[in-house]
Amino acid sequence: MQRFTLTAAVTVLLTATISSALAQIPISKEKTVIHSAAYPNRVKVTRATYHIGLQVGSIPLSEIRIEVPENAPAQIRFGQATVTDATGKTLNTTTSLSEKGVTIAFNPPVAAGETLEIDLNNVRTSNLTGRTWQFPVYGKTIGSAQEIPLGTARIQTY
Repeated sequence: MQRFTLTAAVTVLLTATISSALAQIPISKEKTVIHSAAYPNRVKVTRATYHIGLQVGSIPLSEIRIEVPENAPAQIRFGQATVTDATGKTLNTTTSLSEKGVTIAFNPPVAAGETLEIDLNNVRTSNLTGRTWQFPVYGKTIGSAQEIPLGTARIQTY
């Protein structure tokens, strides 16, 4: 009888601990990459635009980061980034470009339920062969330093 009581108590304690820990982790499936493409998608274009559509879930976003793939055989450089909402209005952003990707901070943060259209303009690659690039996209919520995976933008060139 004591063994049963002890087992039940430990089970309840572990369940409560795991449930509370999982409740504190933001759900990344609420925010997703909904489309992505290169315009034009021909390899020999030296200054293409990479377009990424992003649906914001129930938690507002303060920042997003688009990372250059780690194992990319070519060097990819972004010229500038422009972000618009579903109505076409340009959002107020601060953009930081580096060899590892682009970070876009929103001022004010993007409200829950919004659709973002991100244009990475004047993209240059050092390799002129057709590829499918997989760009990981991460986000940060208001008041959080932890990045949340939002999905992968798939950009294909021919």
